[in-house]
Amino acid sequence: MKLWIPLLFSLLLAIFQTAAFAQNPFPNFPAPTSPKATGANTRNLEWAEWETLRGDTNRIVLDVRSPQEFASGHIPGSINIDIRAAEFTENVNKLSKNKTYLVYCAIGGRSAKACTQMDGLKFKDTVNLLGGIRAWQAGGNKPVGGK
Repeated sequence: MKLWIPLLFSLLLAIFQTAAFAQNPFPNFPAPTSPKATGANTRNLEWAEWETLRGDTNRIVLDVRSPQEFASGHIPGSINIDIRAAEFTENVNKLSKNKTYLVYCAIGGRSAKACTQMDGLKFKDTVNLLGGIRAWQAGGNKPVGGK
């Protein structure tokens, strides 16, 4: 019986340590953040909520894909400034920094980078479309342009 007490104690200790580790496996590291836009003035929204914001005419829809992608189909009312173009920062700096920009690309990566850059340029409000135009289309929305 005396042999079972240390064994039982060791087993309980192992169970408690495993439970504590499962809740916070790396206590010395910060919690992971989204790989998407994380600037102070940037929000990340799913297509449905992003789409409700698009109805306000004071907001500008910004497509940061290439001109060829834009021509193949884009969200109605959007303007195109290619994030991969050398003059992206120059072109974005021509925009009013006090408006809200609804930013999208194909799947959300380039638009997240654009929002981060715009945040660094002191834009008041940028909204990244999570999943990009593909998520927007999967929600039943139809782009304009293209064939």
